[in-house]
Amino acid sequence: MKYDSAIRAYTSKRLEEIESADILVGIPCYYNENTISHVVRMVSHGLAKHYRDRRCVIFIADGGSTDDTRDVAKDFEIKPWQEKVVSIYRGPAGKGSAFRSIFEAAKRLKVSACMVVDSDLRSITNDWVKYLLEPILENEYEFVCPVYSRYKYDGTITNNIVYNLTRTLYGLRIRQPIGGDFAFVGELAAHYIEQDVWDTDVARYGIDVWMTTNAISNNFKICQSNLGAKIHDAKDPSESLGSMFQQVVHTLFVLMEQNEAWWKAVKGSRSVPTFGLEKFKEPEAIQVDLDRLVSEYRTGFRQFKGLY
Repeated sequence: MKYDSAIRAYTSKRLEEIESADILVGIPCYYNENTISHVVRMVSHGLAKHYRDRRCVIFIADGGSTDDTRDVAKDFEIKPWQEKVVSIYRGPAGKGSAFRSIFEAAKRLKVSACMVVDSDLRSITNDWVKYLLEPILENEYEFVCPVYSRYKYDGTITNNIVYNLTRTLYGLRIRQPIGGDFAFVGELAAHYIEQDVWDTDVARYGIDVWMTTNAISNNFKICQSNLGAKIHDAKDPSESLGSMFQQVVHTLFVLMEQNEAWWKAVKGSRSVPTFGLEKFKEPEAIQVDLDRLVSEYRTGFRQFKGLY
């Protein structure tokens, strides 16, 4: 079923009450009762510390969690002169649908800048707000990607596929095209919301690579910002990355077809300006089930040996 909007009536009414804002911070979430309060706290403190003179809204886009995620987010007391909206988005279950509701909120509030951060972050600090928003608000960039210090087994899809193809096809050395924590101008949010993609894999895990690629192919001014170590609920590649892999790679190849004329004109690659931290903490190690990886490889080999 297609929805004209990812925002429900009660959320729409809440946005009408707020009317307008300068900055919107979106937090997509789903069963994150143990981490959501820390993320909201750091965002609220960061906005108060760095952008006290701006009108700021924190927008929680939940996927219908039946734990206490929304209650925890509602109960946390944000800093004065900030607004908070806790919502359940409409549309296919997935991160992209949550982002769609955030884009809509950004457009309705006519914000200058929008920032999105994951809800399972344990390493986020209040300075992440500055690192992501400063290039937009003070340096006239239009899309900011993150750079993290990550353990060697974290970022499996990024390190092995997405970074390499993005650099090869589009000529930009964006280290984390699917990092999950971005900032962008209100005009780009409005552009995203106009695209007819919300019943595809973009509504799920394909959203990050779609956002980055759209920003590149539509010539928005792009940079990246060092955020330090990303400590979150990392996924064991032997257990959790099947659907994510399918959705990200499928979206990547669909975009490759759509942008064929664009990337065929690309020659070589170049770095993009980088802001933020200069020194990183060492990231936490991730435990990987090697026996399961070997078992999955053998199963895949037997099933697809004709391709080998």
